[in-house]
Amino acid sequence: MSALVQIRPATPADAEAVAQVVRRAWADRVAPDSSGHQESPAQVRADLERGYAWVALDGEAVVGTVRLVRHPHPLERGVWEVKKLGVLPEYRQQGVAHRLMEAVFRQAFELRARELRLAVRHDQPKLLKWYTQFGFSYDPSLRYSTPNPKTPAPFVMSKKLEVLS
Repeated sequence: MSALVQIRPATPADAEAVAQVVRRAWADRVAPDSSGHQESPAQVRADLERGYAWVALDGEAVVGTVRLVRHPHPLERGVWEVKKLGVLPEYRQQGVAHRLMEAVFRQAFELRARELRLAVRHDQPKLLKWYTQFGFSYDPSLRYSTPNPKTPAPFVMSKKLEVLS
């Protein structure tokens, strides 16, 4: 199935499908207090205004997604956040998430980003190991830019990027 899945940049027209994929992908994996369960097209469009998103397509159907959004704090120049990675259950374990992460890294390189960050929910520690394969490491000194006030603070992981000049 995965070989047929295509990755392309998301557009505002994809906002509804992206929000649905996040809600469906997280439904069976993430605690009910996660903000992902309330993901909306408006939130997707707001993130697109500050960054980028990709969709994984099987034909016309969106089956996975991820976002790369500029860190909102002015002192964090060159820092971008990876957000809302989600793949529908029937497409997991086929490399779709890896291919979405590759799209993130290509864009980060083009942007000359100096660092990528992401947040892993406090109750999803197994994801810490998954993200280490991409060079991310847990940094307890970092705080996430948009934490969910209804949950304990997430683990923040970072990956420093070499900027080639």
